[in-house]
Amino acid sequence: MSNRPFPIRFFILFVLAACSFVSVSHAHNELVFPTENDFFTDIPVVTSATRLSQNLTEAPASITVIDKATIAASGAITVPDLFRLVPGFQTFHVNTNKYGVTYHGFSNDFPNRLEVMVDGRSVYMPLISAPDWNSLGLHISDIERIEVIRGSNTATHGSNAFMGAINIITRHPATEPRMQLNSTLGSLDTQMGHVRFTEANASGHYRLSLSHETNAGSKRFQDGGQRSYISFAGSFSPTLQDQVDIWLGYDTGHITIGSLKAPQYRLYSIYTARRDYDADYQHLRWRRDLSDKTQLNLTAYRSHVRLEEENKSLDDLLHSLLSPNEYALWQLYPDLVRQSAVYRNIQSLLETNPGFRRLGEDGSTTQQDLQLAINHQEGNLQNTAGVGMRYDQGKSGILFQTGDVSSTRVRIFDHLQYSIKPNLILNVGALFEKQEGSSAALSYRIGSNYRLTENSTLRIGYSESERLPSLVERHHNFTLYNPDGSTYDTTVIASSGLKPEQINSSEIGFIHKFSELPGYIDLRLFHEKITQGIASYNLAVTEEHRDKRARQNRNIGEWRNQGVETQLKLQLNDDIWFLANYAYIDTDAARWSNDGIGGGFFNRSMLSPKHTASLLINWSPAPDWQLSASHYFMGKVHWLEGDDKNAYNRTDLRVSKQWRIGAKQDLETSVIVQNAFNKTYQEFYDHHDFERRTYLQLRLTY
Repeated sequence: MSNRPFPIRFFILFVLAACSFVSVSHAHNELVFPTENDFFTDIPVVTSATRLSQNLTEAPASITVIDKATIAASGAITVPDLFRLVPGFQTFHVNTNKYGVTYHGFSNDFPNRLEVMVDGRSVYMPLISAPDWNSLGLHISDIERIEVIRGSNTATHGSNAFMGAINIITRHPATEPRMQLNSTLGSLDTQMGHVRFTEANASGHYRLSLSHETNAGSKRFQDGGQRSYISFAGSFSPTLQDQVDIWLGYDTGHITIGSLKAPQYRLYSIYTARRDYDADYQHLRWRRDLSDKTQLNLTAYRSHVRLEEENKSLDDLLHSLLSPNEYALWQLYPDLVRQSAVYRNIQSLLETNPGFRRLGEDGSTTQQDLQLAINHQEGNLQNTAGVGMRYDQGKSGILFQTGDVSSTRVRIFDHLQYSIKPNLILNVGALFEKQEGSSAALSYRIGSNYRLTENSTLRIGYSESERLPSLVERHHNFTLYNPDGSTYDTTVIASSGLKPEQINSSEIGFIHKFSELPGYIDLRLFHEKITQGIASYNLAVTEEHRDKRARQNRNIGEWRNQGVETQLKLQLNDDIWFLANYAYIDTDAARWSNDGIGGGFFNRSMLSPKHTASLLINWSPAPDWQLSASHYFMGKVHWLEGDDKNAYNRTDLRVSKQWRIGAKQDLETSVIVQNAFNKTYQEFYDHHDFERRTYLQLRLTY
């Protein structure tokens, strides 16, 4: 065994130790720890699909629920890793600390067609048209469950939910222990510490969470990161009719970002830079019971995120642009290169354009949202209707060179659920959005759920949705100027005439609850057609200088997705349960041109992986032991602005042991091995490797 790599030796020793303790645990029957058996072997109740509380068999959409038991068994260190367990979803590392999460592929390093919420508060950043997963102010142990709507949910949550929606629901303070301390140490010099304190007073409950995380990144690029955050959650009942929930948070730190896409014969595409960030949010939700049938809901929140990309020196920029021979010359004669006319000209150019940042992740954005809704139930009818207004503001010298930009969106929505018969339910929903200075968007959805038997339900759904362009898609502009004020190069031109993207989607779903064993299977057949897709278009700056290109967003995209998704949850006995997911996606991109200079037809064949699958098995050989294994597979895919990625398999392992160390104190120790068989693979860029990673976690609960 001495020739095995250290992490495997450590894991084998840990498993052997676990086996030796099993008999001891069985011998002491009083050593039984209360477990949170949150694995939803029954059909779960969800709220995110329609804003109504619904059983999965009543909802008009396919929904995956990731509960606390699944989160713990997965061994996930970060929130994005959890979505590898959702059929049709893809998670990828762009850099060590930068992630992308998308649905049905067709994405770059800023997936822009998926709404992500925390307790109903959107964390979708209009500055980059995507969420920043590092600035959520959230620890993975704070999560109660995650509801993932697979398919367009624009009719409920607006434009950002064009392809789907994620709602991360945090734990209610009343359900938590008084104090919990979490620590994680392991690969990449990872150090994570988290403290959560919960208390009750005369009016309600509150939670305070603090955390600090750091890692060194990969050895090749040192693309490490650091973050510290604090969050507050309070739930109060000032009267019998009123419920008030408050969330506050602040998150600050830095990560290393960059393009690691580099052909073998040049170095020019490999470029990394530090990106600092600060984020804060304030979120209020008030519910008033007007009667036993009617509720009034008021939601208001504000989110602010500032990104600051490192202003690299001229030497650093030149290093990333040189060929191997040029780089060798630079190393031998750096002073000679600095005295050249080319070097001095570029130096003058950068001094004239101080706002230039090569990666473009620099600026700030503020969102303010106010929404009023009324929920009413009368017999077989449930209805929710309301109005909302969102204000977005963006500031950036590289993204909005001509000045700050802002936008106001007004939305009106309504959703109705009607039980036509005891075994037949109809869902109808619509949402209208109007954006200041842009087109309006109308989205609607209709679904019918028919209960074939006591345990089987058939669902048929259809929706037509529109997605309004984001701030950066409409207003992104940047030009490089010469020292004399003339134009050196126009790189991005604003796109004031963009139309909403459109999607027509239809699906047939089938849910069956098993009678002999706890669990259920969910099958979905889908077809999606996207038109007027917003994509980058290359054009010549002038007819005289057709070699100088600029980019502009235009409605040039059109593609189709069709396929099948299935998820199976089953508890085999009191000790073993498992979760299995599979998706087949057939994507056909129309032959559209993304280049007005010549050529540029965009018809790659691997825009979505045809096959994705995951399997999670959890075994409790004793009340205080848990062993789990998860396996992930993704087929070939081409990421926009990324690389052609081959299919990969990855297996993660986790062993967990609990100790009762006092009347009210529990200690849990876990060892997690990601990519346990150490077959290094790449998820987005050719030069970012994911190798075996090992972590030790400690959790102390009072």
